[in-house]
Amino acid sequence: MRWLLVLPGLGGNADQLGWFAAAMAQWGWSVVVLQHPGSDGPALRAALDGQGPTPGASSLAIRLRDVQAVLEAHRRGQLPLPGKGVVLVGHSLGGLTALLAAGMVPAPGLAGRCSRAIARLPLGNPSRLLQCELATTGAPAALAPLGDLRALLLFNSFGSLLWPDGIRSVPPLPLLMTGGSLDLVTPPLEEQLQLFLPALDPRSRLVLVEGGSHFSPVRMEARQEAVLQLGQDLVGVDPTAVQAQLLGLSGAFLESLERPLLLPVQERSQQGVRVFVLDAAAARRWRDLLSR
Repeated sequence: MRWLLVLPGLGGNADQLGWFAAAMAQWGWSVVVLQHPGSDGPALRAALDGQGPTPGASSLAIRLRDVQAVLEAHRRGQLPLPGKGVVLVGHSLGGLTALLAAGMVPAPGLAGRCSRAIARLPLGNPSRLLQCELATTGAPAALAPLGDLRALLLFNSFGSLLWPDGIRSVPPLPLLMTGGSLDLVTPPLEEQLQLFLPALDPRSRLVLVEGGSHFSPVRMEARQEAVLQLGQDLVGVDPTAVQAQLLGLSGAFLESLERPLLLPVQERSQQGVRVFVLDAAAARRWRDLLSR
């Protein structure tokens, strides 16, 4: 059994992914959820109040050090968790953090790609503004090779300008990427689909949620004060129904790491939410159909 290290997105707190961690723990997985000071909810609130800098891609170096500290604590026995090998789980910027932690180095020519993307006013894909920050600040230093890394599970991740030909890992890692059709921050066809296409491990899957949004994986308790008041157009279909789908598919993907049982390519509906589960071949067919 592997253990899971969960990385929230920009402005996200650990408790917002607590629903996922709690369910995984009930299924027998050991789970650690990070809180990233400097790019979490309090940091974003301080920036909105004019009390601090706006967190962005520059926080990736700190986030990678957070990941490294947890992994080193586990290796030294200071974080005694059962399980051999870690699965990195990330939402949005947490997903990008996971990709960088896994050793994915941005492809050469980022500055030129960013110049062309910014000239087209990337209002339909604001994640490209974050990616292009790295053209100025430079990519953070890579972590030491994570020999115990077993897979990546990424909710609404991005990186189309960093890896225009998609992400490839050596050796190939099992990868589960998810995206929503109403994601206005990391559009799934430009981001998740493009990144996923070179997936080499046969266990890798891309999950597209009809009516899902960038914020579908985030759960805010009613008693919590939201940093941003999001309308229904941004939230998408009932997030708890989307989360139920993501939870089941995540569990099936993680099971494929333990047993020779693949998550089937399929279309399925649950609680009024329809999802499409694609392997690399099916994802290429989708790309070809959409590009006509």
